[in-house]
This record gives sequence, C-alpha cells and structure tokens, in this order.
Amino acid sequence: MEMLRDLPFRTWSNLLFFAAWAPEQFFANYESVRMTNLVTKLNVSLLSLPVVYTLASSGCLAADAPAAVSSAPPPFPIGSKLSRTVQKVTGITFLSDVIAGQAAKQVLKKKLGGKVKVKVKTFGLTDLVAGKIKSVSVSSDGGAYKNVPLGEVEMASATPIWYQYKHKDGQKPGLKTPILLNVKGNLSTQDIVVALGSERIAKSMRGLKLDLPGLGDQQLQVVRPKVEIGDNELMVDALLVTLGGAEDTGVPIKISGRPVLEGEKIFLRGMKVESPDIVEPEKFSAFAEELLNPIVDFSRMDRKDHAFRLKELAVKKDIVQGGGQLLIAPKPSASVAQQSTPAVK
Repeated sequence: MEMLRDLPFRTWSNLLFFAAWAPEQFFANYESVRMTNLVTKLNVSLLSLPVVYTLASSGCLAADAPAAVSSAPPPFPIGSKLSRTVQKVTGITFLSDVIAGQAAKQVLKKKLGGKVKVKVKTFGLTDLVAGKIKSVSVSSDGGAYKNVPLGEVEMASATPIWYQYKHKDGQKPGLKTPILLNVKGNLSTQDIVVALGSERIAKSMRGLKLDLPGLGDQQLQVVRPKVEIGDNELMVDALLVTLGGAEDTGVPIKISGRPVLEGEKIFLRGMKVESPDIVEPEKFSAFAEELLNPIVDFSRMDRKDHAFRLKELAVKKDIVQGGGQLLIAPKPSASVAQQSTPAVK
C-alpha cells in the first residue's frame, strides 16, 4: 500500500482507466494492485454475514432494498473538501467507484455464485485506500452460501463504512464504526425446501420444550419438514419426535397457519393441526399454537457485534417476502472483553 501511495499521478491515472474499462484483466493480477485486498476483505466480511444471518434467522427475504443514505457528514474523518473536489472534478472518484464495484462483484460472484450486481460510492480514492466508503448496494439472484440458497437479495448500507484492512497500532483488521444495512429479498418454496434440507439450517432449528405430567420437561424436535406456501398461509408437513429419539417413534403432523409479524417476533396464527395419531385435532391446535409460537424471535439471536430486525413480512403464492435492518458493530477488543468478564476466583 505504501508503494501505491508513492506512485506518480500519471501512473495512478493509467491504472484507474485500465481498471475501469478492462476489470477482468486488471484484477487477474493481484500483485499489480494491492487495493483489491482491501475491497475483498471489506465485502466478504460485511456482505456475507448479513446474507447468511438474515436467511438463517428469518428464513425470508424480499426485493427492492431501499438505498437511502444519509447526507449527514460521516462519523469519522475523511479527506479535505479540496482534495475530494479535485478527485471528483478530474474523474478519479468516478473511477474509484468503478474499481471498488468491479472488485466487489468479482469477490461476491466467486463466493456466492448466481447473478451479482454491486454499486459502490466512495468519498474519493485516498479515502478508499484508507478503508472508508460512502455506501454499498448489492443485489444477488440465484446465489448460495455453503449450499444454502439465498433467493433474490438486495442490500444497501444506510451509513458510511470504515473498515481497517490490516493490523495497525495493535488493532486487528475489522470495522472501526457500526454500520446499518437495509436488507430485502424473497425466497421461493424451492429455496426454502433446499435450505431446510441443509445441515446448517437443520442445526439452527431449536427443539420445542414440553412439560409432561410425571415426565417433567421434554424436548421435541421437528424432523423432515416440508413447506408449502399459499396466499398468506404457510403449511408444514413434518414428523414430531422426542429430541434424540428414533424417527419410528415420532408422530406425523401437518400444521398450517397465517404468519404474522408482531414486534420482533413471527407468530403462526389461526393454526390448524392434522395427524392420524391425534384424536381431537381441534383441541390440539390451540395447544400447538401456544407450544410453537413464536416460531421466530429475533431478539434471541442478538449478539455483541450484530442484531437483525424484520420490519416487513408478506406471504404470497410460492414466495415469502420480507425486509428489515441489520446492525453490525465492531467486535470488542480483547482488553474490553477482558474487562467485561468477571475474574474467576
């Protein structure tokens, strides 16, 4: 990076024009432009996490992500107004946007597959080199992460981004300030069926606790779930077994209901239950509604460095749509984590 800073202006201009009009040949040579390393780490860490976390936590995404970026000054220092004006007038800022967007597209396309579009807005080349970006918007269709389909996804940063891409002053690479991402997209029935069949999602499905007289707390598990999506209706055909028990001891069950977003939780209202092993399914339906709801509680998935909230939810024929916001915060340093952890005597 120090070598790049020492390059004369004409050399920078040649590199920028080459990257803008021949991105594939430009980024094929990693050693020629080390700035690719900055954009690679930035986009893999910031963009992969929201996609996977949103899918795993909500199971639904939607389209048309808002790209409203605040015009307020960023919460971190950037280049002087004169420097940014010169870079904008000479076209360097525009070419910086193209370079960063093309680099991010190459990284995400290799990471996720499918169709990927990326748009990056920078403050200028010097701030881009320093890891400071004005905004990022990404759209993906047909991609997958670790064999989990992502459907159609669009994300847009609602706040500027400052990412430290190398060790400096004893600090590890990572975010320097919190960022807020608007996330929207949609999942088809086939996407959900494939996702539920993956081991990663299956492990994230928590067991259901049930207090049985004389037996105490028992934990139930939903096995081999099959999902159908209707107009404002969700239908699940599965096997209900005691956690860790054999499948032949389970009870086949069909559950249908109306998904409703209430606060930070998703409930299945108007639940109906069908099973050949249940004598009075009407009475069991009321019991099951209390047992299974809420089917998703986003507050339980909060962590110190990220939190997601679903703001919109719509269930249409063969498609689940939704949208929300993902907050990503810098990971606490080791010294801070040590201070927050009480000493064990």
